[in-house]
Amino acid sequence: MYRSHRSRLLQRAFSVLFFTYSIDVLADETQLQEVVVTASLGKNLLDIAQPTAVLEGDDLSRRLAGSLGETLSGQLGVSSSYFGPTASRPVIRGMGGYRVQTLQDGLATLDVGSLSDDHASTIDPSLAEQVEILKGPATLLYGSGASGGLVNVVTHRIPIKGATAFDGSAEVRGGTAADERAGVFAVNTGRERIAMHADLFKSKSGAIDIPGGTVSDRLIEQLSAAGETVETHQGEIPNAGTDVEGGALGASWIEKNGLVGGSVSRYEAQYGIPSEETAFIDMQQNRYEAKAEWRTDRGWLRAINLNGAYNDYTHTEFEAPGIPGTVFNQDAFEIRVAANHVHTDAWRGTFGIQVTHLDFSAEGDEAFVPASVTKSIGVFALEEFDAGEWTFSVGARGEQQRIDAALPTAASSFDNKAASFSAGGIVALSDVDTLAISLTHSARHPQATELYANGPHIAAQRFEIGDATLDTETSNTIDISLRRNNGNDAINWLLNAFYNDYENFVFAAPTGEIEDELPIVRYLQSAAKTYGYEAELWVPLYHSEVGSVRLRVMSDYVRGERSEGERLPQMPPLRIGTGVHFDQTSWHVEVEAIHNARQDRLASNELATDGYLMLNADLSYSLETAAGDCLLFVRATNLLDEEARQHTSSVKDLVPLPGRSINAGIRLAF
Repeated sequence: MYRSHRSRLLQRAFSVLFFTYSIDVLADETQLQEVVVTASLGKNLLDIAQPTAVLEGDDLSRRLAGSLGETLSGQLGVSSSYFGPTASRPVIRGMGGYRVQTLQDGLATLDVGSLSDDHASTIDPSLAEQVEILKGPATLLYGSGASGGLVNVVTHRIPIKGATAFDGSAEVRGGTAADERAGVFAVNTGRERIAMHADLFKSKSGAIDIPGGTVSDRLIEQLSAAGETVETHQGEIPNAGTDVEGGALGASWIEKNGLVGGSVSRYEAQYGIPSEETAFIDMQQNRYEAKAEWRTDRGWLRAINLNGAYNDYTHTEFEAPGIPGTVFNQDAFEIRVAANHVHTDAWRGTFGIQVTHLDFSAEGDEAFVPASVTKSIGVFALEEFDAGEWTFSVGARGEQQRIDAALPTAASSFDNKAASFSAGGIVALSDVDTLAISLTHSARHPQATELYANGPHIAAQRFEIGDATLDTETSNTIDISLRRNNGNDAINWLLNAFYNDYENFVFAAPTGEIEDELPIVRYLQSAAKTYGYEAELWVPLYHSEVGSVRLRVMSDYVRGERSEGERLPQMPPLRIGTGVHFDQTSWHVEVEAIHNARQDRLASNELATDGYLMLNADLSYSLETAAGDCLLFVRATNLLDEEARQHTSSVKDLVPLPGRSINAGIRLAF
């Protein structure tokens, strides 16, 4: 596609000036001593052996997007499955879909987002108080679906603290690339032992501005060579509008030693499928959550936590307005019970049980997956020992999964057991340096789509064929992390290195064959490995009592290969870059250059993706008003108006990333 001469000159000049790239800041991992990670047993961020990051506060407000995937995309080790502004899920170290679990307040979202990249997650990130990312296997506590990583969105829709006053937040924001408009309002109140919460959110957007055409040059060349006519739209992605709204009510009865609470929420979304001309999805979900806690400071048993969620989910894929196609329904629930214990000052841990039940159905001409019932039960235990300079942790999980599909064949049922184990340690090398090592053996059961798919998946533009004989996927992982945390006025760094050795790795392999005018992909298994790193360096350029200027340099990389030497598909490319961050009293300014390298290490029948440079800038100002604390923010993305395609997206050659965009908003906390 075209690129202006001026844009090329700007790109080269900026590349020379900054020579590397910087992704958006994840609530600075080197400065988070007081951040508690709720998805890791409420531990301090720096006390977790597994690489973990948290996005919260003003950083979260500045980086909010219409989906969880785009809010986190570009963070250290994280990209997205970009399928437009609403349907975009996180991809962690090249793993996505069924390998990355998304949680809301510690419980699975229970939607069908993992089934297909065009299915949106039912979590609206604008409601998040913080977003937690666990990189690498998190199967020990959260099961098979977290074998590649985990994202937990903390909302506290069920209040956990007593409230006697009236407080909350309100935010409005907008953006130019897709004419985005969004607003959210949340309030907390209470009286004596009763605490209550309410929230509302709504967002709308239209066609997405892009600098070139929707169809990539490589796909045009491939289709033209096959004698097919190619239709591409210039300057915008037309069928990408969104309309999302919802809200929740929650309440808790809170005592000194515990609480009982619940919430009910509603999520509605209608959005176009940008890989098609007129198709769109109409989605609704009702979610009911319950929570009970008991705590004590005596004896070996210190707390028992009970959490449960039930979802009533449905969405209809319309071929065009007034022409319904496939209807997806899922009734699902999850229950978790965990008990925390302390044996000595140096020995503590938790054990528990998790039960999940998914009743799924799809009806229509494009129902490529049969109806199925998935039941899983897991038991887990995690123990931690403090040995002075060393802190050790060991854990285990046993899980059984059964899937019964509505198929008239003997191979319509999957029933298997799996075991996961972990061991980790953190050692203080000095007052400011720590070394963390994590070893994990994790198991992931195949899901109904991978086992039983057999039909056209129109949104993904492919014909999918499952394999009912797939076995449980296992992996052995080693994570090594070196961290320096020495304050804002000194040099800090973070270096994560990882290696995953898979047995029976499940992947969707393009066959090169055509069925119903769609390319066929088959779910296969083979041995595989992924390995890579994440690196970050902070250098103070200026520091005083009233402000600071810091340089951030960082990079991440992941490589995936099958045992036969074939590449794994949709692996993110190398990213390198830099940024300058200025903070003074109420002001925050940052300018970052993001370079995504060309991805030409390809799986069979996969098209290469060109590299691109992203120039982004942030400006925000915080102030105290009579109504509360106020944050004014402006974020500019893709200032060079680069044509950019996310290699981790299954529709990258049909749906490029947005062009130049200015996003602005105001957030009031009262």
